[in-house]
Amino acid sequence: MQDPIPFQIDLEHISISGWRWGKGHGTTVLALHGWLDNCASFTRLAPQLALECDLDIWAIDMVGHGHSSHRPQGSYYHIWDNVIDLTLLMDAQGWEKVDLLGHSMGAGVATLMAGAVPERIARVALLEGLGPISTPAEESPGQLTQALSKYQLMGYKQPPSYADIHSAAEARMRGVGEISYEAALPLTERGIIKQEDGWYWRSDPRLRIPSPVRLTEEQINAFCNAITAPVRLLTAEQGFLVNRENTEARAAHVRNIQHQCLPGNHHFHLEPETYLAVQAELIRFWQVDQ
Repeated sequence: MQDPIPFQIDLEHISISGWRWGKGHGTTVLALHGWLDNCASFTRLAPQLALECDLDIWAIDMVGHGHSSHRPQGSYYHIWDNVIDLTLLMDAQGWEKVDLLGHSMGAGVATLMAGAVPERIARVALLEGLGPISTPAEESPGQLTQALSKYQLMGYKQPPSYADIHSAAEARMRGVGEISYEAALPLTERGIIKQEDGWYWRSDPRLRIPSPVRLTEEQINAFCNAITAPVRLLTAEQGFLVNRENTEARAAHVRNIQHQCLPGNHHFHLEPETYLAVQAELIRFWQVDQ
């Protein structure tokens, strides 16, 4: 199995890091992880997917995560900021067109990006996500109020520390989307840093503050309507989307989408028992019309 190649790309406002798989001459794929995860989310999927489909997979640590920069003081995190970051990254690398592979929050980013710059996106694979979390317009004032209260508490909260990597991995098992130790470990190894008094998460604590403003369902549907690339949506039987009413409603706005539900939890693409089924479906998706 090919080992990942680390990269760091410095833009004017941020530095983006991650891992690459591929031979350097295939179709460029930007792989986008979920909230509080990092590029290690794709360590099981990417090597074989890149090999069998002749892809150059660039798994990104999105800003505020992993080894990428945190946003400057005085700025905050909105999901659409990632679309701007990635478009600037494409310009810096000279990529006129790319494919997208997104998990969870990364799938939300991929949805927005595919709708915002459809002429630059050739193919989209979504794992456990189709668009970001929405808030009805009438609930927007309360959403902003909730965010403000969290901002005011930021200076008083001490980040958790851990005695070793294994303790941190065990904590990650109980985090967003409970996962096995085998799935938590690669995320943890990439996502923590050693300090004098223990191990700490590299991710920006501001990521835990609720979004001050969210898009409405109507706005997200407009992005879905604007997507022209073929889309493959894979959801998990024990995942986050299985009982969400808006999943199929959003999918109805995407003109060329296929949806399949597979065994596993929210991290079915990283779990040792379920990632092969996800990988096989993605290989089929990328091999069509090639």
